[in-house]
Amino acid sequence: MIYLIIIILIFIILFLLLHLIIYYKNLKDIVQYTKDLLNAKYSSRILKKTKGMLANLIENLNALAEKLEEKKSISGGKEELLNIFFEEMKEGFVLTRLSGEIIQANRSIQKIFGEKAFQSGKIIQELIINREFIEFTNKIPDKKIEFMELELPDLGKTFIVSRFYLESQQWFIYLFNDITDAKNLKRIKADFITNLSHELRTPLTAIKGYLEALDDPDLDKVNRERFVKIVRENIERLTNIVSDLLVLSDVERQERKLNIEKIDLNELIQEVISLFRKTAEEKGLYLNFSPVSIPTYSGDRFLIQQLLINLVSNGIRFTEKGGVEVSAKYEKDKFYITVSDTGIGIPSEEIPRIFERFYTVDKARSRTQGGTGLGLSIVKHIVQLHQGEIKVESRLRQGSKFTVILPDLTPTS
Repeated sequence: MIYLIIIILIFIILFLLLHLIIYYKNLKDIVQYTKDLLNAKYSSRILKKTKGMLANLIENLNALAEKLEEKKSISGGKEELLNIFFEEMKEGFVLTRLSGEIIQANRSIQKIFGEKAFQSGKIIQELIINREFIEFTNKIPDKKIEFMELELPDLGKTFIVSRFYLESQQWFIYLFNDITDAKNLKRIKADFITNLSHELRTPLTAIKGYLEALDDPDLDKVNRERFVKIVRENIERLTNIVSDLLVLSDVERQERKLNIEKIDLNELIQEVISLFRKTAEEKGLYLNFSPVSIPTYSGDRFLIQQLLINLVSNGIRFTEKGGVEVSAKYEKDKFYITVSDTGIGIPSEEIPRIFERFYTVDKARSRTQGGTGLGLSIVKHIVQLHQGEIKVESRLRQGSKFTVILPDLTPTS
């Protein structure tokens, strides 16, 4: 009997020891599992089959891990989207501490100021040497959002800088919005109205004055004929301005569609050359074109003709000695039309503005020789409509060279 009791006690002790070992191992697994959760390893799970309170604990921990993993996935997705947004946004983005120390900057701001400029750890006030900007960045925030206009002549750019104050983090967000094009457009519009008024007023004033003079009964025949000629010239000038404005308005329309057809560029250039042959000869200038074998070009024939007319007429108008050379070639799936002259040339600082409406380098010469100041603006828009580009090389008193580069617009089947 005693032996039986001893054997039962031994079995009970062994049973308890076994359960203690299993319980201890489960606790050890749970401890390791909580370490994994602390280390953000939310994908791991406890798969042990147990009962009682321990089973409830394991079940709750697994449920917690699932929620943490889900939140991590959402958070990671949001972070990735934010990174894409910051990197791909056109505006320059800079995140700084209150001291001005940069925490993060996007690609756009680095493209503007250089890749090595806006880097973590640098001070934003030291990167843009501008008194108003430094005062703006050092200002104690009294609003959540503040703005300033930042003009940087060295870069030729103007920005609206927005500063957002994140009070909870003690951070600043700076957004640099480039408004250079908008500012230039505003200036160009103002210049256009001023120039148009001037260009129209000059011939109208001349017409009015000479018509009044023609009313004089004592005016002799010679002066009468001279005055009539001047009136006709000014009427022709007004007609040319209106005609060019209509062409420019047409090519500037966003809905303007090209009338694509096959064009023999050599033939078209010869036609334009023939229009100006007499004018060139009267000024004692050569007007040369040596055709080479090139494929037919697909584009709007009327507009390409207008482009050539404007470039050739400009070359003749601003050349007093030498002449104008026209060439066309085809290389690497692109057509190149070049018009070179030996004229007065263009100062390098004026070249960026020569395609603006009514902008002329020598206003007096342009006016006396019948120019409207719209020709190169028309050329630029025709080139843009044909998805091309135009390059200008010029030296004062040595001449200018305009190169139009056009892709073939043949429709693909």
